[in-house]
Amino acid sequence: MELAAGNGAFVESLIFTLVVVNYLLVVLTVVHIIFRSSYVLTERLLWMVVVWVIPVIGFSAYWFFWRRKGN
Repeated sequence: MELAAGNGAFVESLIFTLVVVNYLLVVLTVVHIIFRSSYVLTERLLWMVVVWVIPVIGFSAYWFFWRRKGN
């Protein structure tokens, strides 16, 4: 708690930066799902839900499984 209390501005800017990076990666992943993947519509919609609902793990899981699929 001392770290957060002593460096409030730093912690807030770090959290803001991580949230912005997360959303940028989510948008990049959604664009890839729409335009570059060979998934059928239901799979694309399912991946979009996973990417938006589960932060950090969602887009990481998509890229992992997409590379594993061999596309």
